[in-house]
Amino acid sequence: MGDPNDTICALSSAPGRAGIALIRVSGPESLSLIREVFVTRGSKPAPRRAVLGTIRDPEGGGKDLDQVLVTCFPAPRSYTGEDVVEISMHGSPVLVSAVLDCLCAKGARLAEPGEFTLRAFLRGRMDLSQAEAVQDIIEAKTLYQAQVAARQRSGELARQLEPVKTLLIDIIVQLECALEFVEENLPLESREALGAKLEGLQGQLGAWIESYRRGRLIRDGFTMAIVGRSNVGKSSLFNALLRQERSIVSEIPGTTRDLVSEEMSLDGVPVRLLDTAGVRVSGDRVEQLGVDRSLRAMAEADALLLVLDRSEPRAEEDDCLKGRMAGLPCVVVFNKCDLEAAWPDHEQTSYAGCWPSVEVSAKTGWQVEHLREMILSQLFGGRPAERDGFLLTSLRHCQCMENAERGLTRASEALRGGLSEEFVLVGLHDALRRLGEITGETSVEDLLTEIFSRFCVGK
Repeated sequence: MGDPNDTICALSSAPGRAGIALIRVSGPESLSLIREVFVTRGSKPAPRRAVLGTIRDPEGGGKDLDQVLVTCFPAPRSYTGEDVVEISMHGSPVLVSAVLDCLCAKGARLAEPGEFTLRAFLRGRMDLSQAEAVQDIIEAKTLYQAQVAARQRSGELARQLEPVKTLLIDIIVQLECALEFVEENLPLESREALGAKLEGLQGQLGAWIESYRRGRLIRDGFTMAIVGRSNVGKSSLFNALLRQERSIVSEIPGTTRDLVSEEMSLDGVPVRLLDTAGVRVSGDRVEQLGVDRSLRAMAEADALLLVLDRSEPRAEEDDCLKGRMAGLPCVVVFNKCDLEAAWPDHEQTSYAGCWPSVEVSAKTGWQVEHLREMILSQLFGGRPAERDGFLLTSLRHCQCMENAERGLTRASEALRGGLSEEFVLVGLHDALRRLGEITGETSVEDLLTEIFSRFCVGK
């Protein structure tokens, strides 16, 4: 990354042709730079007030480049915490390039990827978890994803961590005081009381770590493959879930010979849906290649829909497929319920075993919405996706919390084992450091302030 004291500029709206483009300038020379290239007949740029004028290129003979709106945001109340200028202009790539060249000629440099948000973090405008959430908002494919990312961007993770870190600092301070300042006779809690507090902290971190299973699916989505033997209605179900005719449907076995994929949303959770070739032994070399790809998709998918033809008797291929899928997350779908049943109820229950199962008609759409709910329930561990609760969505955050939990476990074991405070503090300091990594904070100053605030006046 370049010098953080430079003045930087970049196109902040999407590249390409558009009605409007937004150029952002940030750094110590932003305001003086814009005065050199921005000409207005009326009022001069004022803080947080859009002013209409013209960008003029002093190096190009004073030619006008474009009519623009300029808004100035003086430090520290700006996105980066520095002086920031935003230029709203016509969205022609040629004009955008010319304005950026003009700004660079006057002393700015092109920003590197993420540099505006990095400066916001370095200047305390947001913590590290909030900075990461900015990219999550931009990359969101569903409204639900955007809402979850927006909660983190607002500082929700830091707010949730604050009482945990405060309690952990309190425990550390008590043990540090017991170790270093015995003669001060400071009031301390018993080891049993501190141990109970540590258990509570471990339980809280454990709950957050468990929430990552759901948060990961919401942030990253999942892949779901529709599998089954030939002609059981996989492509029809694929189309029904998508609510569009995407895959070719035919009564001829082996119509689908390759993977067909499509993006969709299940209650705001992004899904990559795969329609696979029917699994059967075939002398057709091309069809067999499709079967091999179906088997690979089964192994790699996050979830599976095993489709069976309820209108035909149970086949050996159905049992073979079930054996291949042992231990995988699956929902059994008994399709073609618009036809007379050939599977007795007890046989359906026996075949599904521990997997959830549902009867549907892909042709008429009967029970397809219920199938959608079952898929989410299976993925979220039998519980619906939480809409308003706090979820961990980042692998980095989850790993930090796992490391913090291990530190607390070591501290609890040392405390229960009657070891010296020094051994307990090793695990506690490690846990606090790991939690600080989530938001990019350091805790040494907090510890010193808390420790010495307990001393009497004059000491």
